[in-house]
Amino acid sequence: MVAAILLALALVALIVDGGNVLAQQRVTQNGADAVAEAGAVMLAERLAGANEPSGGWDLNIAARLSQTASANDMTVEGAYYTDICGIPLQADGSGAINVDRTENLAVALQVDNASHLLPGGTATAPDCPNRLVGPVAGVLVIARKDVAAFVAGAIGISTFRVNTRATAVAGYLQGYCDATEGKYCALLPIAFPVNLQVCDGSNRPIDQGTPWVFNVMYKLPLCSGSPGSVGYLDWDPPAGGTGEVVCSIENADNPAIDLPSWQYVTANGNSNGGGGACGMTIEEAIREHEGEVVLAPQFDLTCNPKNNADPDSSVPAVITAPNYGCPAGDLGGAGVNQWYRMPSFAFLELCGPAVPGCDGLHAAYISGNNSAICDSGNGATSCLVAKFKHIMATGTVGAGVGSGTGNKAVGVQLIK
Repeated sequence: MVAAILLALALVALIVDGGNVLAQQRVTQNGADAVAEAGAVMLAERLAGANEPSGGWDLNIAARLSQTASANDMTVEGAYYTDICGIPLQADGSGAINVDRTENLAVALQVDNASHLLPGGTATAPDCPNRLVGPVAGVLVIARKDVAAFVAGAIGISTFRVNTRATAVAGYLQGYCDATEGKYCALLPIAFPVNLQVCDGSNRPIDQGTPWVFNVMYKLPLCSGSPGSVGYLDWDPPAGGTGEVVCSIENADNPAIDLPSWQYVTANGNSNGGGGACGMTIEEAIREHEGEVVLAPQFDLTCNPKNNADPDSSVPAVITAPNYGCPAGDLGGAGVNQWYRMPSFAFLELCGPAVPGCDGLHAAYISGNNSAICDSGNGATSCLVAKFKHIMATGTVGAGVGSGTGNKAVGVQLIK
């Protein structure tokens, strides 16, 4: 009789606890993915030319992994540096692989190593199929999560262990505006909403709740200076203004920008100011990039902190609801001299009279009343004309100055 009861309990445990373990496997994998991506994002910052943080890259990557693992209620049993192929690297930059090309983690350089260094070496050209390594570009994470038993405890099994691993790498995005190593994208200091937008009868912006469609010509409406309007960014707030924006359009001078992060908006809507050192209007400056695919930040939230405070762009604050790093009670606010949260960058093809599919239109109509061109039923009197080609939603956009030949688009991707 006792044996029959134990057998019945075992069968129930198999159904109940087994199902829960299978569900937790997906949760654990998502957590491991997030931890690996957190490390790769920091390597993306390094690749994009960001200054080395206090304590060095290794210590900061280790702290980011620990923070992300804690947020996902899991334990990292090991984290190792890899190249862009996902091959573990030794301290000297050579591959931590056996003669049969399988990985050898026993000799791989761990994150949070005793010397707190990244893998060295001079490798520059990885060959993934032939297992020839490149420079450090990723993080391999081996993690676990202990799952409490519901029924199996009655037969002496208190927990189940779920093991998983993930690898994420950082690299230069290719295929859009020559964003390869040694080349760069023009970067507009102009922030667009992540969703379709129209202007209401009072020329205020209305979020349509649907994303932009790729390769479709849009007349992007420039509504009044209200929260949610297209915003002009000031990379060194609070001084500046539209004259400084014009110079930033002409020559990208942005800092390294992590995704997501908060950025300061000095003006928005249909402002066409300018002048200053660069001697032209915003409309004229944008038109100089007609026919180019450029990078442009996208925003999903606005923040107007009291007492000149800054929102928090650090992880996990910037990705944590409901305020996403904005001080409590300060989301929204006036449309100018405030902060926009940037979760992504768009690759925009700016229209021009010679660009196919643009109906002979210029990239910008800001000066004067352009309702004959811009009002497609949305009440706009000014607009930008462009096509969305692609979205960059993770990684870092490199600094416009001080990082080689210009700002480079760096992305992060899970590969294993």
